[in-house]
Amino acid sequence: MLRDQQCYEVSPTRYLETSPDRESDDDCKTALIILNQPIADIEVLGRLWKHAGYRLCADGGANQLYELFNDKPDLRSSFLPSIIHGDLDSLRNDVEQYYRDQGVEVTKDPDQYSTDFGKGIKQILRDQPSVRHFLVLGTIAGRLDQGIGLLGEMYREQHSKHHPGIRLWLFSESSISFILDAGKTVIHSPLAQGLITRNIGILPVYGPAHITTQGLEWDVQDWPTHMGGQISTSNHIVEDQITIETDTEVLFTVERNCETSG
Repeated sequence: MLRDQQCYEVSPTRYLETSPDRESDDDCKTALIILNQPIADIEVLGRLWKHAGYRLCADGGANQLYELFNDKPDLRSSFLPSIIHGDLDSLRNDVEQYYRDQGVEVTKDPDQYSTDFGKGIKQILRDQPSVRHFLVLGTIAGRLDQGIGLLGEMYREQHSKHHPGIRLWLFSESSISFILDAGKTVIHSPLAQGLITRNIGILPVYGPAHITTQGLEWDVQDWPTHMGGQISTSNHIVEDQITIETDTEVLFTVERNCETSG
């Protein structure tokens, strides 16, 4: 469907593995961003934490990290972020003081034309220019406008000319979502690991697309999809490796197996 198309290979479950393979998962190229949203799963946080060589709390994300350990205060000092960064309008004074006392850097960016999410990505790339994978711990639940806004920011940051070659992974309370660029993407999806379920969706949230799939229960060939028309939200993985070709960016989502990873 595309001539001279680019081919990508990704493995969303690698970041949920309990023991990172440092030979293939170079932690200096992976960073974790914690957004100002409730953290639903301490086990998933721990797994993402181990895979990331740099961890940033986006402003009030530090509140969420701090409160996660209200019932286990002895563990709080084991999860100290590399930095807290944003416009700091949401960061609580007691939380800021705690992390400062623990030696965590707290920096402010007063720019009101960018979100704390965008500020966080730019700060990470200033401090760690080798980072290419951003693990985003957040949610698209709650306010619909903010959830859609987050998806829009993911697209903007992943396609920014100022930091090409990065990829964003959104880990929500129940799923993993990431953007498939135009071309062919091979997605490793080993169900036997028990980290994901069979349930996936391919959403054309960034514009009309034509997709071709292999490895799903209901594969399609050069299938037109657009918001307001036909969309794939209820397909199933049937192979350990699936392939998706698209002529424009689409959002791929796979459901996490919360009973196993959470």
